[in-house]
Amino acid sequence: MTTSSVPLRILSLDGGGIRGISSLLILEAIMEKIRDVQGLDHMPRPCEYFDFIGGTSTGG
Repeated sequence: MTTSSVPLRILSLDGGGIRGISSLLILEAIMEKIRDVQGLDHMPRPCEYFDFIGGTSTGG
């Protein structure tokens, strides 16, 4: 068995309605910050930075 020293990155988006919208807006701000810090010319996709993504309602 091999263990990795790199921790898993998990994105959990919970809830619908205004909570779901606010979660998506926060995620958008995080992805914009990653774009700016890394000097990317495109908006990165969450699946490029998180190992597992899941949620309920809007987050699902």
